[in-house]
Amino acid sequence: MNSAIYDKEPDQELIRLVAAGDEAAFARLVDRYQRAVFSTIRRYMGSSTDVEDLAQDVFASVWQNARRFEGRSRFSTWLYRIVVNRCLKHRRKHRIAVESLDEPSEEAPVPEQLAVEFKPRLEQERKSRIVNQAISELPERQRLALILTRFEGKSYLEAREIMGVSLSAIESLILRAKENLAKRLEPLRARGAV
Repeated sequence: MNSAIYDKEPDQELIRLVAAGDEAAFARLVDRYQRAVFSTIRRYMGSSTDVEDLAQDVFASVWQNARRFEGRSRFSTWLYRIVVNRCLKHRRKHRIAVESLDEPSEEAPVPEQLAVEFKPRLEQERKSRIVNQAISELPERQRLALILTRFEGKSYLEAREIMGVSLSAIESLILRAKENLAKRLEPLRARGAV
């Protein structure tokens, strides 16, 4: 069987095979979802160095719990639920501290020629870091709802299912997240920092 056929295999079939102990099916699921899993963990955890360990933990959980997948939701929804639960558990266990946006960060000086040549890119990266820091300081549920819908492209209905809350709760979480971000970034906007 060639890889083009593997790409068309439905997730439901692959997870059924994984539940039966099929390592090749598991490898295909990992290959299909590893980028999304890494991306979600990295966005949620911020600059944590534990991203790779958490991703491995997520996929180990998929392997160990494949028989528990009942097919009531899509596989990707079930997988994102595992990702979310692992991230929440890790944050609670390690109480990851975030530095304040109000404190100036100490960055290594950039040589002048490079600064001129790459100024637009460096400025965009700096602004991105500021916004990502502000997102990381949101309350957990607001941050998660925002990451799922804004960065992971999940619909409100998918985010509702992943987080196990009502649709109105998702809408409220996202609205509050946007309001909190606007409040947090307003002083920086006034200074021209973002």
